[in-house]
Amino acid sequence: MAAIPLELLLSDELQRLLDDFSALLDIRVTFFSTAGKFLRRGKAMCNCDYCRMIQNDPEGKKRCISMDADKRSEALERREIIDYRCHAGLRECIAPVWAQDVPAGFIMFGQFRLDGDKMPEFPNSAPEQKQKMQAAFDSLPCFSEEKLKSILGVLRTLIDYITVREFAVFQSDHLRTDIDNYIRKHATEDIRLPDMAKKIGKSVSTISQFLRRNYHTSFKGLLLDARLAIAEKHWRDNPHATVAEVAFASGFRDQFYFSRVYRRRRGIPPGKFRNQMRPAAQTADFPGLSAE
Repeated sequence: MAAIPLELLLSDELQRLLDDFSALLDIRVTFFSTAGKFLRRGKAMCNCDYCRMIQNDPEGKKRCISMDADKRSEALERREIIDYRCHAGLRECIAPVWAQDVPAGFIMFGQFRLDGDKMPEFPNSAPEQKQKMQAAFDSLPCFSEEKLKSILGVLRTLIDYITVREFAVFQSDHLRTDIDNYIRKHATEDIRLPDMAKKIGKSVSTISQFLRRNYHTSFKGLLLDARLAIAEKHWRDNPHATVAEVAFASGFRDQFYFSRVYRRRRGIPPGKFRNQMRPAAQTADFPGLSAE
């Protein structure tokens, strides 16, 4: 079976929580997948003016991307939040997020400075450009070492909260749960794959490929299995119900199609399963009667 894709998915509640954290400190909070794919930035914050100036230089942007990747790997290996100073003199922190003891992504916050930090020298920049960069650098949020320790402490608590409350989950778990919940709720109705795709916010092709690649099944297969399970429960509760009654009660519109599907997927005709339920029901009604 192919490996199940993992991705950091953040609930609306968690996003609001981290947006507030970001706004209080005027720092940038960004979410990344395990592969380093950008997922979301808190309150749609863009890079600060100073960072944009640095990244206007292709070499500067390349160094930023490279350092971010290295630090994500380091945080993952150490399984803890790490804080560092980037090549442009900005302070950054990266926290790995784990779900079910598997890495699910990263939360990164930064673009601030600490007391005493100075802007690096940029010998190739023109004096006017250096002045603009210095002004942008000086305007960054500035914290003491002690305050940074407190910020990191709060972030560790947030990461623990994410893990315990499962606000960050596997993409596969999240999508499969949505699919199963929809089918369970609507199994007896006349539903179609496009209806479900629209409801859970995914394309038909995404769902079809997801089920085929990770579970070797299809929407139709899951729906039929759900309806057969409903039929069997109906017979356990009502062992004298007819095949037609159970077929219609479980979402089938044709009792003969129901019989064919049941035989193909269960290996016996539905009437045989029904008959197996009857002796048990008789014994329950008459405790002294043998089931044989």
